[in-house]
This record gives sequence, structure tokens and C-alpha cells, in this order.
Amino acid sequence: MFKMEIGKNLAAYRRAAGLTQKQAATKIHVSRQCLGNWETGRRQPRIEDIILLCRLYGISLDQLIGTID
Repeated sequence: MFKMEIGKNLAAYRRAAGLTQKQAATKIHVSRQCLGNWETGRRQPRIEDIILLCRLYGISLDQLIGTID
């Protein structure tokens, strides 16, 4: 089963990239609040936004989704 902790992973990869929520949000053209909601799991990002975030953070979709238990 896939371990899907996208929100936590988004926050971790953003921090690893040295970006604030506002900086990352600006780069993909969403609000800081929107990005924050994704990172806390209140909302799920669209696939288009996930792809932009993966490119921004220099990671693959597999890395974002997590690992196989």
C-alpha cells in the first residue's frame, strides 16, 4: 500500500529547497494560504499544481507520494 502523506512531504521538500510558503506559492502562482492548506491536508492540490511543485523542488512524483509500506 502507498503511504500518501502529500501535505507533510510538500512541506518537507519546500523547506529542503530553502523556500518559505509565500516564495513557493508565488513561483507556482497560487496564494500562500492555498499552499498552506495543501501542506496541512485541509485541501488537496490539483495534479497540475503537484507537477509544478515537483519541478520547483526538483523531485519526482514518486518522491512526493512517498514509499511503499
